[in-house]
Amino acid sequence: MRNIRFHHFLLIVLLIVAQPALSEEKADKEIWEVDPDFARLRPTAIAVAPMDNFSLEPGIEEALHNEVYQNLSAKGYARISADHVRSVMSKLGISIPALMAGISPQRLGRELKADAILMGQIEQSASIHSGLYDAVVVSTSLRLVDAKSGRIIWRTEQWRTAHRQWQIDPINLLLNLFAHAHASREGRIAYLVREMLKTLPQGPVVLQADDLFNQAEDISVVP
Repeated sequence: MRNIRFHHFLLIVLLIVAQPALSEEKADKEIWEVDPDFARLRPTAIAVAPMDNFSLEPGIEEALHNEVYQNLSAKGYARISADHVRSVMSKLGISIPALMAGISPQRLGRELKADAILMGQIEQSASIHSGLYDAVVVSTSLRLVDAKSGRIIWRTEQWRTAHRQWQIDPINLLLNLFAHAHASREGRIAYLVREMLKTLPQGPVVLQADDLFNQAEDISVVP
């Protein structure tokens, strides 16, 4: 009996000691670049193009587009209205973002009435739950293309991963699974977009300090 109790005690001690090493791993990576001539090429009006999705999570590209569109004005840029962008995409026969590659930035700029086009894509977006192991993986990229020159004047890429492996404590396990289950994909993308746009230089539109959410007006283009 004493041997059994001793073995149980030893097992518990080993699990407690090993838990910090086995509980969680995180890996974040960020790359961003601003064109040396950004100050000269700095746009005023930006059109947010439809986003591409290479992940296995359908519809996540819409969350990326919406977050970029909503947060762009806070950086001091006027936004071409989303309705006009959709109308131009339809006019040009662009049913998926990949088809924009067949149209020059100059023509896109003329049709959209924009100084620059902001494009982006989701590479990965997934939540993985398997027994005592779970993970969240998100990676995305954005690029701002000057309409006149076709140059990429700003780009950024983000990778965010969080792994939790073999969580021993049953209470922490339940809390962790609950947190991941209720962490919406929109929330994950919203966080990434805010982090990514921090690297975008401030635009020329003068902002009002008392209005944080509607600081730059949308530009509604009338044909």
